[in-house]
Amino acid sequence: MAEENYKKIVFELEQDADGYPPDKWESLWGYEKEDGYCIDNIPFYAKGVSSGDVVAVVPTEGRLQFESVIHPSGNSVVRLYVSNVSDMQATRDGFRELGCESELHSNPKFVAVEIPKAVTAYPVDELLEAGAKSGRWEYEWGVLRHPIAA
Repeated sequence: MAEENYKKIVFELEQDADGYPPDKWESLWGYEKEDGYCIDNIPFYAKGVSSGDVVAVVPTEGRLQFESVIHPSGNSVVRLYVSNVSDMQATRDGFRELGCESELHSNPKFVAVEIPKAVTAYPVDELLEAGAKSGRWEYEWGVLRHPIAA
């Protein structure tokens, strides 16, 4: 994909009473398709979207602002806050072994993990729960499109 086809798409974020997420906006890379823009990276804060989603945008003040998901990719996104930064690489490797890619935030304890549509979520869910129960990390879903163990 030619670099000039990539555009930043901004997502307005809803902050809670504690000011989380720390910004009011997140921008994600996307490239234009016939029916919208395809998201091309894993979101850290935006909810309800993942890479591979085709989204509608509205030009606003010289930028492209997210409006809605047109075609969901089927991917799920989970965010982890890892307790010990020295455990980050092992954490990312554990998810990669299950077929999940991740993006490391500028905060070295924070990582976004994407579960591709084709990956069975049960082993991922088991890893998430085991890590949370043992205190290795806390997590939240950005978008859940897989059936998971209850």
